[in-house]
Amino acid sequence: MKTELTMALIKRLRLDSKPVGVDAKGDLVFGPNPSGKDYIIYDASQEAPPGFGVRVAKKKTFVIRRKVHGKSFMPTVGNVADFLADTKSALSNARAKAAKMALEIVETRANPNETARKRSAAELTLGEAFEKYRHHLATRTQRPATKETLRVADRAARKFDSWKWMAKRIKDLTPEEIQQRFEQSKSAHPTANEQAFRWGMAAVRWSMGMEELDAASAGREPLLRANPFMVLTLNKMFRSREQVERDREEKGKRNPLTPSKTIGQFLEVAWAKRAVNDNETGVHYLMLMLLWGCRKSEHAPCRWGELLSRDERRVASHVVLDGGDDYGAHVFFARTKNGRNHRLPLGPMATELLRRRQASAAEESARRGFDAKSRGFVFPARSKQSKSGHYSDATTLLDALRDEAGIEKLTRHDLRRSFGAMMTTLDVPEGVRKRFFNHSDASVTDTYTRAEWAMLREWMTRIEQEILAKAPNVYNALKPVDWPMLAAPEPHVSRAAKARSGRPRKTSPIAEESDLGHVV
Repeated sequence: MKTELTMALIKRLRLDSKPVGVDAKGDLVFGPNPSGKDYIIYDASQEAPPGFGVRVAKKKTFVIRRKVHGKSFMPTVGNVADFLADTKSALSNARAKAAKMALEIVETRANPNETARKRSAAELTLGEAFEKYRHHLATRTQRPATKETLRVADRAARKFDSWKWMAKRIKDLTPEEIQQRFEQSKSAHPTANEQAFRWGMAAVRWSMGMEELDAASAGREPLLRANPFMVLTLNKMFRSREQVERDREEKGKRNPLTPSKTIGQFLEVAWAKRAVNDNETGVHYLMLMLLWGCRKSEHAPCRWGELLSRDERRVASHVVLDGGDDYGAHVFFARTKNGRNHRLPLGPMATELLRRRQASAAEESARRGFDAKSRGFVFPARSKQSKSGHYSDATTLLDALRDEAGIEKLTRHDLRRSFGAMMTTLDVPEGVRKRFFNHSDASVTDTYTRAEWAMLREWMTRIEQEILAKAPNVYNALKPVDWPMLAAPEPHVSRAAKARSGRPRKTSPIAEESDLGHVV
């Protein structure tokens, strides 16, 4: 079918009807299209190149048709929607682009889109590969990447950019260059170095997969045939898991609190510190991190569940203290590191701590002048200027607690490892350990049977008791009234706060809210 196209006509075209003729005025007459098969209307305008038209399918696209030496070509000029940014010139722009493509078909006897794809694959730079791979991770349907994952990808990209590699074509990156740079960079930060190069390998591998599909569709050989980063795997440059663990032990990178000594020291000092210099939020934040074995990114954004709607509870991390459902008191972490939701039962002493936290959080939020939205956080931010609205970085406080407790090394992730050490001490079944650490296989969800949940609650209570019993003053303060008291030493007396001098320590670029400016 051929008629003079206008944007008004193109907008009216639908797949459920198709042109069946022309009336006396020369206008198209439409009839049903029950098969739903796409169709093309060619442009009869003198301004249009011959063979230009619009294909009506699920998406409307402009096309151009040319026949050269008996071979027919009909490449897509572009989606109609892409031309609508400039509505007045949309049709003329599409006709102009189609005319250029028609000339290229005559000159090259090839589909211009296929030529562009081949040229693009051959000239693909490492920076372009990273950009496309990152977009794929962020938008894929199955387990889209978390913000933290994307930040790690960006950090790897910055590393390559500092070496002027992002502007290099992939085919120009030599295995020798990659191996040499890997060796030069591994001494200072071997784990970060390996992580960056693995990201480079993954980005190129994904681009190679897409190019292989394009080549198969076009009936040609792929132009990206080798991943230069594979030299690191072939030459076994990456450390094995055993080597990584050995290196961490030798360098003291992992230092969980010991059930026999340092857990008690840490908790007694932290409990005393909560009353000093407005440290209560940070102390509660660290104690719950230890009692739940969670990551900092999981519990920091928690909200009070009773302030959320049913739909909000499905997508937001939250705490429920008086659950009306089968789960009772629990904490829910949304979209954790592995992309899945994670639900944990609350032990009786964590529940008591959270009841106190609820009163403190409301008082803190009101005192700091937060709006109603910010008051919903379990751990409200210190500052009204906080972008996230919640507390998220207890680094300085943790360092102060560590020093005061006489513990040589301790990081926030060591608190998660301490939870794991206590599970080992109690000989917690492997299945329960995986549930608590959220290491279950992909088929497991945050939905449990009553029997499973009852077992998890029983183990959580035992772990909580064992941890807090190492600090009798804390245990006695949080235990249910019908539990017996423990013999306790004199409560720890917190050190007097020291006035902060000099420049404040530089904050992490990824921390949205911090306690770094606070005297501890």
